[in-house]
Amino acid sequence: MFRFLFAFCLCAARVVHADPAAAPIPPVRFILTFDDGPSLWRSAPTARIVQQLQDNPVTPNIKAVFFVQTAHPAHGGSPAGQALERQSCQQGHLLGVHSGSPRGHIPHPLMSPEELLQSLQQGIRDIEAQCGTQAGVVRPPDWEFNDSTLATYRQAGLAMLQTDVSANDGKIYGWNISLRRRSHMHDALAVVLRAWQAGKLPVVEGVTPVIAAFHDVNPYTATHMTEYLQILVEESKNVGLPLDATPFYTNTEQLRAATLARANGPGYVCDGASRSVTLRERLFGPPEAMTKGCLP
Repeated sequence: MFRFLFAFCLCAARVVHADPAAAPIPPVRFILTFDDGPSLWRSAPTARIVQQLQDNPVTPNIKAVFFVQTAHPAHGGSPAGQALERQSCQQGHLLGVHSGSPRGHIPHPLMSPEELLQSLQQGIRDIEAQCGTQAGVVRPPDWEFNDSTLATYRQAGLAMLQTDVSANDGKIYGWNISLRRRSHMHDALAVVLRAWQAGKLPVVEGVTPVIAAFHDVNPYTATHMTEYLQILVEESKNVGLPLDATPFYTNTEQLRAATLARANGPGYVCDGASRSVTLRERLFGPPEAMTKGCLP
């Protein structure tokens, strides 16, 4: 049977699984994640998001996980991109591997195991060169993975982190405004609520980490990140999902422990609409592996 778990050390973090028969289940705290950056567009979307995470009326000084393209010349493969990576780390954010290849955003199943391993190892080296450390996690471009890529992640010493809730903001060209962002978040959080009530989500250091995915290359997301934070909090309340007094992570090491716990945990909340859909999936359907790793 396909195994989605990775062996790892939680670095002294205490991880338990919520018992649905025991009350109360610890409240939720969101792990914010961002894909595809760092962005060098003229509108400076990555820098704008970093600024809003630091200074917002919901939870100041939020720490997030950025999955970066470390070698692409339009992203982390340039001095300006590397400066953005350093800035993110200096403010307490974590950097994970999205791609370490100069080819950039290539779905991992389309790469040979040898090329993928080289890309992952290069990504790790690039992040450590800018930050001194890296998050220990990888998120595959377009969310696509299979048994072979999972084996290569393990070989590189990385765990895969997907998401429970996605803003569906992966489109960055043309029409990238979400007219359903509030209703979409409401529906996705309602599914999270059912998993939380059933005790299916792991508990880490007294809270239930729930992963939310965005794209820091999307200029609309960058302009409206503070509103997205408000929507997550407000729609959690509207569906009855209890949030911790600090609804987003503000401590880097707590974020690291929660991120690793979820990457090596039982799976993710999958509602069929909680992630972006690629053109290839629209034409040929989602890969079978995309349903693996979902919580039952």
